[in-house]
Amino acid sequence: MVTIKDTTLIKSFNAGDPMAFKVIFDHYYKILCSYSYHFIRTPYAVDDIVQDIFVALWNRREKFDCIEKVSSFLFVSARNACLNHSKHEQMKAAKLKEFVAQTDEAVYDDYIIMAEFDQKLNHWLESLPTECRKIIDMSVSGMKNDEIAKALNISVNTVKNQKVKGFKILKELYKDEYLTILFYIFIALSVK
Repeated sequence: MVTIKDTTLIKSFNAGDPMAFKVIFDHYYKILCSYSYHFIRTPYAVDDIVQDIFVALWNRREKFDCIEKVSSFLFVSARNACLNHSKHEQMKAAKLKEFVAQTDEAVYDDYIIMAEFDQKLNHWLESLPTECRKIIDMSVSGMKNDEIAKALNISVNTVKNQKVKGFKILKELYKDEYLTILFYIFIALSVK
């Protein structure tokens, strides 16, 4: 078994060996998630950021000549991505503040209701596995099954199956709120 300290690991990784990538991924994934969580306290965002970093690592695999450089790349990328995410969230908050200042009270109340609605819906969706969450989130955003399938490079049947799986999970986890969840999703689809 190849370990993170094995000198052949980086050569195998450079050559595109998926098992070498798996060793690196398994070693660093939780560490990077924990590290990133210190910057941003949103598990959903942390997971996305860390996954994107590993995609970037794979795409640049030929450029690393030792595991220390891989490690540096991962941690610097995580820090930068988290800082960019925080900056983006601050910009969104500033735009929201500006928007609220320019909007009359009735529109503001509607916006607050929708923001609470989005927050509640996001809370429910965060309890789903990553693939289900992405697909249902894209669906709630107004995308059709074929558009989702094309965007994620999967079959339309996989999209449908993941939706069914996601709704089953929501029904099991939130038995008392399930009709409310369906209502929220229906409202989201009709508003978008």
